Amino acid sequence: MQETIKAEQEQELFELAPEQMEVCLRVSGASGRYELRHRLRPPRLEDWREYERNLRSTVETAEDDRDALQFDSAPLEAAAALYDRLFLGADGYCLAGGVDGISPDRVPLHHKEMAIRALSDVGPASRPEGSSGEAVEVALFSLDPEQVEVTLEASRSGTSYRQLTHVFAPPTAADRVEYSRVTSQALYVRGSRSLKTLLPARLPGLATLYDRLILEARGYAAAGEEMKERAALVKYMDPLHKKAAVQILFEE
Repeated sequence: MQETIKAEQEQELFELAPEQMEVCLRVSGASGRYELRHRLRPPRLEDWREYERNLRSTVETAEDDRDALQFDSAPLEAAAALYDRLFLGADGYCLAGGVDGISPDRVPLHHKEMAIRALSDVGPASRPEGSSGEAVEVALFSLDPEQVEVTLEASRSGTSYRQLTHVFAPPTAADRVEYSRVTSQALYVRGSRSLKTLLPARLPGLATLYDRLILEARGYAAAGEEMKERAALVKYMDPLHKKAAVQILFEE
């Protein structure tokens, strides 16, 4: 445990309140290799919420096979709309008149999607794997823990953050019922022949659960200062980190 905390202290803190974010895309094309730098405003909860709305995720009976379900979504369009909202500038591109004055409408659609995908690079921390044939230690599942830790890893601007720890109060039965409701909610389109179903945004509900249960976090900073106050975590924590941490908390 002490070694884990020491490793967390030694690694660079994940900044939650940057003035701007830079995403560097390294791509190859007919004329060679390109290094494309995108400067974006840090996305807020309402930005990601609008992104989820723009996905327009639906499930309905397939037209050519009534026994099959068809899933539709618009990730490219949703990413492009979010990119345009966050855009501050881009380097590495040129127009006939030079390299200045690059506007978001001139950035290729797939580059916008790649940049937005880079902003959401967060997930469960990797667990060390034992060697082949090595016995795996089995732990007892505590039924009355005082707190529950969840560890994430993320990447930003080429830097990896591997010990982003979130400490939660144990979820109650009511919290688990609410999580189940948030993650399983669907809206049926009245009068639809194909039984069309809309999948609503989940992020707001998951963020609410995070704000309710979070006690502390390690590995984060705001304006260069390590974040320790619970109120600051609720206010500044990246919404996608809230989502990832809560999903692990309730699914494991």
